[in-house]
Amino acid sequence: MGRWVSEHAARAADERAALSVAREDLDLDLAERRALSALVSRDFARAKASAATLSRSRKALFEGGLALSEEKRLLEKQLEIMSLWIRLDEENDKVHLVRGDQIAESLLLAGARPRAVGAEARPMPRNATIISKERFASTERPKSDQVGGQLQWEPPQVGTSVRASALGEFVLFTKEGLVMHGPPLKEAEHEAFPHLCLALPRAAAARLYSQSFVGTKILLAAETKR
Repeated sequence: MGRWVSEHAARAADERAALSVAREDLDLDLAERRALSALVSRDFARAKASAATLSRSRKALFEGGLALSEEKRLLEKQLEIMSLWIRLDEENDKVHLVRGDQIAESLLLAGARPRAVGAEARPMPRNATIISKERFASTERPKSDQVGGQLQWEPPQVGTSVRASALGEFVLFTKEGLVMHGPPLKEAEHEAFPHLCLALPRAAAARLYSQSFVGTKILLAAETKR
């Protein structure tokens, strides 16, 4: 019995030693795997932070591109407004839309000429600037005044008159008093409204209305008479 116990004890001791070596190997492998896991976690965290930073950078770049595109569009529109002007050519019975130094489009006047209407006393200007565009306009204009630092505005009193009777459609008001518009519906109301008038054919008035801007300059012929 003693010999059997001793033999089994010796074999158990050998197995224990082998198991101890195996455990040390497993502990070493586990430590390496934990170190690798920590390294992967750090790399993943860095990659995630870098991705977030890259996303923000791309967003900022995209928004900056949109802002530049909008600014470019506004500058192009301003250039278009600044380079566009209208020139009256009575000699050839036309009105020209001019961009820069080039005639972009010519429209027939069909005999239309600037004239003073309704006992208007102001002289016909050599040039004018559009300050307002109205598809349908009343001859009764709103009144505004600044009193005590406050703006007082009185709306137009149209009454029973049809809004487009006197001035027709596609009305362009200028700072100098010249009004460009389509054919009036009621000639009597038109002649009673004091203004410097250029009553255009409907097609020409519609085209000038759609292509012009507030601020567009109008050059009248030098020989224009009141």
